Amino acid sequence: MDEKAIRKHAYSEYRRWLENTKGDPYHEKLTDIKDNPDEITDAFCREITFGTSGLRGLIGPGTNRINKYVVRRVTQGICDYLKTSHKPVTVVIGYDSRRGSRYFAYEAASVFRGNLIKPYLFKDIVPVSLLSYAIEKLECDLGIMITASHDTKIYNGYKVYSAQGHQISDEVVQDIMKEIAKNDYFGSDIFMDNKSGIYQADEDLKHDFADKVASLTTIKDKSVFNDFKVVYTPLHGAGVETFKEVFDKVGIQYDVVPSQAVPDKEFTTCPVPNPEKIMAYNESFKWLDQHGGDIITATDPDADRVGCAIKHDGMRTVLTGNQTGILLLDYLCHIKPPRPGQIMIKSIASSPLAAKIAERNGLTVMNSISGFRHIGQILDDLDASGKIDDFYFAFEESDGFLVDPFIREKDGISAALYISEMAAFHKKMGKNLIERLYELYNEYGICVDKTRNYFFSGAAGERTIASIMDFFRNNVNQTIGGRNIVKKTDYLSPDSTMIADCVEFDLDDGSKLIIRPSGTEPIIKIYSFETCDFTDVEKDIADIVDRFKTVMKDN
Repeated sequence: MDEKAIRKHAYSEYRRWLENTKGDPYHEKLTDIKDNPDEITDAFCREITFGTSGLRGLIGPGTNRINKYVVRRVTQGICDYLKTSHKPVTVVIGYDSRRGSRYFAYEAASVFRGNLIKPYLFKDIVPVSLLSYAIEKLECDLGIMITASHDTKIYNGYKVYSAQGHQISDEVVQDIMKEIAKNDYFGSDIFMDNKSGIYQADEDLKHDFADKVASLTTIKDKSVFNDFKVVYTPLHGAGVETFKEVFDKVGIQYDVVPSQAVPDKEFTTCPVPNPEKIMAYNESFKWLDQHGGDIITATDPDADRVGCAIKHDGMRTVLTGNQTGILLLDYLCHIKPPRPGQIMIKSIASSPLAAKIAERNGLTVMNSISGFRHIGQILDDLDASGKIDDFYFAFEESDGFLVDPFIREKDGISAALYISEMAAFHKKMGKNLIERLYELYNEYGICVDKTRNYFFSGAAGERTIASIMDFFRNNVNQTIGGRNIVKKTDYLSPDSTMIADCVEFDLDDGSKLIIRPSGTEPIIKIYSFETCDFTDVEKDIADIVDRFKTVMKDN
């Protein structure tokens, strides 16, 4: 649709929502934006859809927002999809600390109950990895997690997990979306029962999960942990209780940053609770400076991602997800050498240096498109063929790691354990993680990874992102920033073995460039893996993006 048609559709939906929400607090919020055409258009320009990590959007009224009407309709669509199995069905529901999470979780549970589907609901906030674990232990057919992961407080979301414990496949998403489309937000075909039949997930699951994670420890000689301490922050999220239980069992000293230990829907001390961002570590570094410690680990609000930071040469330093993944892979290859035939899995946007390390240590490298559910599906295939023991390690560039396939989702808790053990191991050898990273660069060749995010907004922003992707896909072929392109891979081309809206460039100096839109936010993500100065390439990319932004603004 063109801009005029989009606005017409948005205003039609807006008026319908005004009529159907009378007497509801959402009605007042809708009335508040009656003189804001851009807000109305953005809230109703489309129906929110599944991205690389479920549904995610701003909290508020509208079809392109997260609210109780959207949650109810989506859940009803899932119920209608599940009913096609013609057998008793159970689901388990978890939620994190952000605004509305608990409320939306109960709304979802009520719809499941209204459809005679047995819902288990956790009493308190839980990590995503615990939800994944619970799906198998409770023998559920599906899992739901209410979270917007590492996004700011104005967002929330809805993740759907398969019976195997990873997020649902693209094929299942499409089937569910067809069922969702059959229902109206305010229709009588959305069934709810919030009075009975919602079962509390057993609290023992939390302790069982912690026991399992603690059993994964790589360190047998506990003296490695002498004179070693971790500073940990859950960034006001769901990781703290599980982290403490695991680290107590293993015997690693830690401090939890007090100002961020309590769940807080406002994320008061870290407006962007993303462990990839250095500002998320402000409170942790303050604590480190005052009370000491060797490393900082930080999990995001749903605790599926973990970041790592240290003081190096007196400077506050946050490791990228790629750097952490490289270091973990190197550490694992030393502490438990892989056997022939084992597999390391990484996303296509993760560092090529990991493949070099893996191959030198005899590992087979498998690539997946971005989104950890694709790694989960690879694990399903290994399991189905009786080869799950071939799994060795998996990671993606955005602080997502899996060290053991007892679950099929990235896990910030077990990864935090391995990062801490790795840091203690290297400290015993007289070095920190950055120093070990430089040793790896010397051994395998320098590969500096950077991620640049270009933000857009509204319906026009989505079209601009699509135009930028088309430009890189169709017009950038020979050179970029003065570098020759020796290979170009379009993951939407008919001959691609992996399908994704992503374009990859191999440059003549050994550098690599990957461009893709985020699957959860209105962002173009540019990943570079640099062997030398990249200033001219950066400038060329910025000029291309700015040209399209200017066109968007002028229109």
